[in-house]
Amino acid sequence: MPMGPVEFSPAEVALILAVLALIGTCLALPATITLAVVGYRRTACHPVWNATWYWAWGNALTLVVMGALYNSDLGWFRLPVSWFPGPLLALLLHPRQRRKRPGRPGTELGWTDMMPR
Repeated sequence: MPMGPVEFSPAEVALILAVLALIGTCLALPATITLAVVGYRRTACHPVWNATWYWAWGNALTLVVMGALYNSDLGWFRLPVSWFPGPLLALLLHPRQRRKRPGRPGTELGWTDMMPR
């Protein structure tokens, strides 16, 4: 039985990396969903885009912390430990009130005031 080195084609390597990236993103969801909610609540103009932006940066933060803990003796416990900075940052960035969409300048009622003056 030959026990030589295992060789993968470039397509197989790309597939393996894509699966690992998907698994990593799913494992980071508990930490990044909280940041996405905060991003959604912090703006009135483009809440979905802002939530996506916060979610992506939450993934990056979780990956950096997980990479920093790579050589630690925590084993699998480094996964939940790497989740702590995301919710902590979400707690610090959470707005007290959701921002309202600004009304049209010069009107008392905002966008619903359609009577010409």
